[in-house]
Amino acid sequence: MTRSPRTPEIAVPDVSRVESLTSRLVFSLLHAAVRLAARVQLPLDRLTELLRTAYFVEYRRRHPRDLAAIADKLGVSLRTAGTLNRSMNDAFFAPETRVEPIRLVTGALLGAPRTPETLVHLTGLDAPEVDRVLKHLAEVGWVEATGDEVALSGSFRSHLAEDLGARVDAINHQMSVVADSVHQRFLLADGPPAGARTWSFAARPEQVVPMIDRVFATLRQEAMALEAQALHDPEPARFGLTVAIAAQPPEER
Repeated sequence: MTRSPRTPEIAVPDVSRVESLTSRLVFSLLHAAVRLAARVQLPLDRLTELLRTAYFVEYRRRHPRDLAAIADKLGVSLRTAGTLNRSMNDAFFAPETRVEPIRLVTGALLGAPRTPETLVHLTGLDAPEVDRVLKHLAEVGWVEATGDEVALSGSFRSHLAEDLGARVDAINHQMSVVADSVHQRFLLADGPPAGARTWSFAARPEQVVPMIDRVFATLRQEAMALEAQALHDPEPARFGLTVAIAAQPPEER
């Protein structure tokens, strides 16, 4: 008796499983937001409004010049998208509209001088916004013009600042790194290297601050060393690294 050859099985992704995992990851990432919201007793309707607006802001970042595409992605009318877009002029959104563009442009300038047109392409910002940022950076001495291109006056810039808008933008950046790490570790089989570690430990509070200083200094030195080597590459890959430490209070009731 001869056995007929089996037809090779073709691996078909389990769409429902992928969708379930995606929802699970988003739910877990929301944990940080709702933890703080519960701690300050933010009303549910305000939390829902913030989530809706944050989702709009993310798609606005991806499609900065296409309100119709944003409305389609969100499943809302063009009028609703326009209303959300006009709300971005409020001072509440200064970290996204004033500080973030500066961070995006300085990040794009790392490694090589760029023309304003190239910066528009790399950052997704409008040309007038790029020009505004470059003018500001020139005034504070962060960039220098070299013909048609502009370049950073230094290879490494720290965005630590006492300004509240800059501190909030730093939170945005931190949360972006966390989200990218989760996406790459769970959903991209052959994605770029990414990692995450969390430890809980007992410690004397007065000994924690010196440890924080040592850890931050070491990580910064490592990052600067890697960057010094990569900046010679034509198109260096960009990575984000974030560190957070906090006392863990007893669970609230």
